[in-house]
Amino acid sequence: MRRAIATVSMAGSLAEKLEAAASVGFDGIELFEADLTYFPGTPEEVAGRARELGLAIVALQPFRDAEGLPLDERARMLDRLERKLDLMQRLGTRLLLVCSQTRPDTTGEPERLAEDLRLMAERAAARGLGLGYEALAWGRHVSDWRQAWELVRRADHPALGLILDTFHLLVRGSPTAPIRELPAEKIVLVQTADAPAIAMEPLFWSRHYRCFPGQGELDVEGVLRELASTGWDGWLSHEIFSDDFRSTSARQAATDGMRSFLFIEERLGRSSMPPRPQAKRLAFVEFVESAERAEPFRATLRALGLPRTHRHRSKRVELYRAGEVAIVLNLEDEGFPHAFQLLHGLSVAAIAIETDAAERARARAAALGATPFVSPVGAGELVIPAVRGVAGSLLFFLDPPRPGSSFHEIDFLPDPDPRPVPDTGLVAIDHLAQVVPPAELPSWVLFYRALFGLEPERRTDLVDPRGPIVSRALESADGAVRIVLNSSPAQTSAAGRFLARTAGAGAQHVAIACRDLLAAARAIPSELKLPIPANYYDDLEARFGLDREFVCALRAAGALYDRIGSGELLQLYTRSLNGFFFELVERRGGYDRYGEANTPVRLAAQAELDRSPAEALTLSRAV
Repeated sequence: MRRAIATVSMAGSLAEKLEAAASVGFDGIELFEADLTYFPGTPEEVAGRARELGLAIVALQPFRDAEGLPLDERARMLDRLERKLDLMQRLGTRLLLVCSQTRPDTTGEPERLAEDLRLMAERAAARGLGLGYEALAWGRHVSDWRQAWELVRRADHPALGLILDTFHLLVRGSPTAPIRELPAEKIVLVQTADAPAIAMEPLFWSRHYRCFPGQGELDVEGVLRELASTGWDGWLSHEIFSDDFRSTSARQAATDGMRSFLFIEERLGRSSMPPRPQAKRLAFVEFVESAERAEPFRATLRALGLPRTHRHRSKRVELYRAGEVAIVLNLEDEGFPHAFQLLHGLSVAAIAIETDAAERARARAAALGATPFVSPVGAGELVIPAVRGVAGSLLFFLDPPRPGSSFHEIDFLPDPDPRPVPDTGLVAIDHLAQVVPPAELPSWVLFYRALFGLEPERRTDLVDPRGPIVSRALESADGAVRIVLNSSPAQTSAAGRFLARTAGAGAQHVAIACRDLLAAARAIPSELKLPIPANYYDDLEARFGLDREFVCALRAAGALYDRIGSGELLQLYTRSLNGFFFELVERRGGYDRYGEANTPVRLAAQAELDRSPAEALTLSRAV
């Protein structure tokens, strides 16, 4: 299959779209006619620029209001067609996309529709050109690909073929198995698009919510598997209408489009990438802060039961560890960490994921369009493969540790004067939550999915008193690595406030698993905990029928509770520093969710604290 992208899938000028498509390796483009209308040059100049960039113009689209018109309008339609054929010849493209009719004043009589398509195909064939007929999901008479194929079959002209679009197929619920019966030579183009699985009128759904395969929830892969069984090997083209993509750059959309092709090709057994590494665990989270302002954060870590165990051999970097939890505090005043801190303040500048093959993970990330990053290292220190991640932060890849070869044993020395901390029974990093702008949410879903095989859950709409938040959690198959992506169109929501406060820092909270949350809560100063309204506990007791003594213990701890089936979750949140906060979790009985039922009360409590400037709490004194 040859890879193409429709120009409507990218924002920007036509020149920018062509350059973006070529820069990431596309073989061709579908030219949306509106892009040509707004172009200040001639069609010949477009064709020439495409040739210079190594791009074929696969098709011109769309040609609307064609078949089934009142007879007195048929001649005008054919005149319009001739002008489009003129344009195709000037562009050097051989295929025109014809959409199924949507006008209410047209006939749906099959013989008449087939006759019109045959007449059009004859006009195209006279010039050595061709037409592709596509069923729109909201078409007046033809809204299913099987209907479109029947008309193409009836018209029976070599210049007329069928165009399949995965979005139109899937939102209609059309069966896909019959695709394998199609003659491959009559499929002249296949367009791909994914979308969230939401109940919506197809036209509005199509115009605003399409996304690249791998970013949504439709079974695009299943359609392409049926298609492959026909032996078809033609042009596969992304056609994405999306408000989000109109808000980002042409280069980002093109990168997402190519990443989508690489992802779906691998799923179909045609991978050209390094094999996918296994994500084993979140190995460490690295924060940056200025040395003179670091004590409140240090105090927070100590209060949570994380002692400073090591200091870096050659840099102003501290390591805090308990169980398998590792938090790095980077206080460097130069280089990347310092630049990140100047821009974002106290923030997560890097995360590290342990994999079964770190260098392969880096190579795969680069193949998916990630930007490699090389950190300066001292003599004898560990070189850790890395790429740029969310908000320009770093994503490190670690090999499984061997005795004496882990990152903290090579790069760090034991702290000569460790301060005692409470034993809170910390076990491991449970999950990491990152906030991204709405236009970037699909991009990062696809990135983590394609890189590590983290599978996304369906979107969750969180109730925030100051604005909606959309959340998508991604997990490894064994649940060892969990990353939650949140975004919001509202600047007043918790996600929006965080991005504004930190200039888009990315990671907003780290959840740490502990053995006994109520015991941990008793060891943590109350000044550090997020205050939870008393009304929450009254509702909790009634909702779950909990023992009064247990509810009193939750209230005293400032802890939250959720139950699904036999699984239970206990949660405890800290107050925030520069918008960032920690969460402690205890999972019981196989609970595998994130406590979504508690999110509204947590968001309301955080919003209440954010109202007061006095909430700039000096934790070093409080704890």
